[in-house]
Amino acid sequence: MRTIRIVCLGVSLLAALILAACSTPAPASAPEPEAPAQTTAPIVTAKLLAFSNSKPHVTLIDAETNSPIKTADIPNFTKWTWNDDNNYFDGKNVWLGIKYPEADDAQVIALDVNTLEVTSRIPVGKEKKNIYIGKSAKSGALHVGKQGSREIVVIDTNKHVVVDTWTNMPAGAENVGVVCDADIAIGSDGIERFFYPTQNGDSVVSVHAVTGEVLKETKTPKGSKPLMHTNDAQGRMWVQEVGSHTNSVFDPVTLDLIKRFPAAQKPVVATFSPDGKYAYIGHSGDPVVQVVDTTSFKEVTRVTVGNTPTKIAVHPNGRFVYAIASKEANIAVFETETWNVIGRIPLYNNPGGLFLWSEK
Repeated sequence: MRTIRIVCLGVSLLAALILAACSTPAPASAPEPEAPAQTTAPIVTAKLLAFSNSKPHVTLIDAETNSPIKTADIPNFTKWTWNDDNNYFDGKNVWLGIKYPEADDAQVIALDVNTLEVTSRIPVGKEKKNIYIGKSAKSGALHVGKQGSREIVVIDTNKHVVVDTWTNMPAGAENVGVVCDADIAIGSDGIERFFYPTQNGDSVVSVHAVTGEVLKETKTPKGSKPLMHTNDAQGRMWVQEVGSHTNSVFDPVTLDLIKRFPAAQKPVVATFSPDGKYAYIGHSGDPVVQVVDTTSFKEVTRVTVGNTPTKIAVHPNGRFVYAIASKEANIAVFETETWNVIGRIPLYNNPGGLFLWSEK
């Protein structure tokens, strides 16, 4: 019996070995995939500058707390020219227009936004009315519109010198208008243009940004008085017509009218949301900011912000819009989710200009 048990045990072991050899091994389990690393979008913060003709001339504001940080005065200063959120910013300095104490002298200054010190002064000649500064050209050239002189001064922002002056610019029928406001855009044809409205000339003009050649002048309705403008991310020219209380949008290449639509009383300034979805229009005759859909050109709402909101800026997060109440010594802040004013930034005096930049 013992022999039979040994034989049976051997046969069982042999069968087990054969079965193991013939069977397919179980696949190794795949490693658990690692969870993707959690990334947090960088928080973009911003600061504001408010400008006033009375001291202090400049107020630096933290846009995250809506609190003034410090103030400064500009030496050898008579008054500001038109300065808004479209002024050229080189990453350190914002370029601004001022009138100098000597009769009708106009200057462009570079102001360090953190120290509030003037780092450069560039005389641009006599000007009885106003000068305007927009974005710079891709070459770094800065075009300055001289209102009453009907001139365009070109500044090399690398060397801080005037390199050209274009005179006798067209200004509507019988040249009764002016060079009013200034901005740069590149059209679908790849040509970079300088644009300006002519106010009493009832026209808008485009100029080759390199050669100074007048490319197009388009008439607006008589008495419309196209006063100010800003070019959007698509290059389109958004014009505020203070005489007819309308906004007009023009093609950047042809200057053909795309759309004209009503504004509140005396629209004078425009800026855009970071995503380009909305245009914000400020007025000198109504205490409102008009919000416009940039695709349909339909009015979304009007936000009452205070007396004469002639300068507007938008936080880079798109959630907050700032509008000066230029006769109430404050800046109104409204949010774009509810279109409600959620606060006011008190100032030491009445603001006449506003500039915002982001800190990444």
